[in-house]
Amino acid sequence: MNKNLPIYMQLVESIKKKIVSGDLKIGERLVSEREMSLQYGINRMTVRNALKQLKNEGIIEARRGSGNYIIKVPTLEDKLQLGQSNAVLSLSMQIRQNGMKSSRQMISFKKIFCEGALKDTFPNEDKLYEIVRLSLINDNPYAFQKAYIPCSVFKEAERFDFESFSLYKYMEDQGHRPDKVISYLQIVSIPDEYVDIMNVNKDKKVFLFDYYGFDKDHGLVEYTISYHLPEYTSFKYVSKKSK
Repeated sequence: MNKNLPIYMQLVESIKKKIVSGDLKIGERLVSEREMSLQYGINRMTVRNALKQLKNEGIIEARRGSGNYIIKVPTLEDKLQLGQSNAVLSLSMQIRQNGMKSSRQMISFKKIFCEGALKDTFPNEDKLYEIVRLSLINDNPYAFQKAYIPCSVFKEAERFDFESFSLYKYMEDQGHRPDKVISYLQIVSIPDEYVDIMNVNKDKKVFLFDYYGFDKDHGLVEYTISYHLPEYTSFKYVSKKSK
């Protein structure tokens, strides 16, 4: 918590961060004022002021005889800033950390032969898992992603629920979560076959990111092609002045 804020606002900040991180979810009931008072070691009047602030911001609502329920993810930023951290985070986590609602739709999942341009990326692989998903922000299409991971490294991916859970969660469970990601950015027209699913005009310009993920042993474990709508995207880059 930010110690420079009044105590009730520190509590507001703490609850917002828990919602953004996914520890508290839309529709979930908050603990009672008494429980919250004991949990945080503050008096109930302070808790009441914090809850009032959250209600005024439309983040929670009181339901008579039931309690206070979360109805909205706090909006901290209007855009998702890519390239802002050295930490390797899933896209869904980055969205939540920016105060927006994250969800996914699974488009397709299959095991494919590693050939053509993919063979250049994974020269020692025979087969890959291809995972195609649509990422949404506040229930609106945001990013269309095609991820490729090697079958020799990842086992029984068919059993994992990639719509509900992060690809990086699965990779972590398998002991090969990316420790380093290298990405390349282009500005392109969205491919015709993705126009309808992204709900945009076919001449729409989008950000195209190519992600290469390497595990702690420096092995390439992920190649992802990701089209991001600019309405929700900003990014940072650093240039060095030549001597």
